[in-house]
Amino acid sequence: MKTLGRLFRILPTAALLCAAAARADAAPETVMSLDFCADQFVLALADRNQIMALSDGATGPESFYAERALGLPKSHGSLEDVLAGAPALQVHTWRGTPAGDALAARAGTQTFQPPWTLTLEDNFNNLETAGAALGHADRGRALAADYRARLAALKAQPGTGLKAVYMTPSGFTAGVGTYVDDVIHLAGLGTIAADIDLHGWAPLPLEKMVLSPPDLVIGSYFNEGAVHISSWASGRHDVYKRLLHGRPVIMVPSRYLSCGGAFFVDAAEYIRAEAQKAGLLPDTEAAR
Repeated sequence: MKTLGRLFRILPTAALLCAAAARADAAPETVMSLDFCADQFVLALADRNQIMALSDGATGPESFYAERALGLPKSHGSLEDVLAGAPALQVHTWRGTPAGDALAARAGTQTFQPPWTLTLEDNFNNLETAGAALGHADRGRALAADYRARLAALKAQPGTGLKAVYMTPSGFTAGVGTYVDDVIHLAGLGTIAADIDLHGWAPLPLEKMVLSPPDLVIGSYFNEGAVHISSWASGRHDVYKRLLHGRPVIMVPSRYLSCGGAFFVDAAEYIRAEAQKAGLLPDTEAAR
C-alpha cells in the first residue's frame, strides 16, 4: 500500500524538535497544547492534572478526543499565552514557530513538536516519542502497539471490487498518493482515482464522474460547518449533488481525517464498519 499522508503539515524545529523527549525520565508538571492536532497527543497520553491548557479547537468537531477535553482550560495557543503561563512543556504541530520555541526555551519552557511522517510506522513512532516527552513512555508504547495490531487485522480482512469516490463540500477529492485514498483501500474498498488518472488533491472531475460513475461515495466535513463553500465551488454543481443522492454514501466524521494520517486506522475501521452495515462488504464478525 502506498505511503499514507504526512501526520501533520509542519516543518520540524531543528534544535527543539524532541527536547522534551530527551528528558523522558522527568515528566513535565505542566503542559500546554497550542493547536488541535497537538491536543490529540496530550489528551491521549498525558495525565489530566498535567494539562495547563489545550487549544481553542480541543472540543470542536475536528478534535478526535473532544470528549476528553471537556472541562479542561483552553488558550488561543499564542506565544503570549505560553510566556504568560510558563508551562514546563509546550506541544504544537502546525502552530508555533522556531523563533517562538527559542524564546519559550529562554523562559524555561521546553517544546515537543512531532516530525513529519513518511511511512505507516512513523505514525506509531510519533506516539511512542510523544509518550516519552510527556513522561508516560509506557502509554505511548501501548497505544502504538494497539494501533499496529489493529492495522494488521484490517490488512487481513477481505475486500471488494466496489469503487468509491471521496467527496468534500468544496468539490475536492483525494487521488492516488493521498492518505485518504490509502485509507479507503485499507478499509477493503477500491477507488476510482487510478481509473481516471487522478493524483493528489484536486477538484473532482465531474465529466469523468458522468462517464465512469463510482459505486459509492465516501465523504467528510459535510455536516459540521468545518469547510467554507464558495459560490463557485464545484460542490454546488448538480452532477455533484446527484452523486450524493444516487448511490450508497458513507459520511466519515471529520475528527478521523483532520490531522493527516494520525488516525488512519480509526478512519479505515469506521469506513469498513459502515460499509458492512450497508451490505457492501462481508461482515466477518457475524460470519464467525
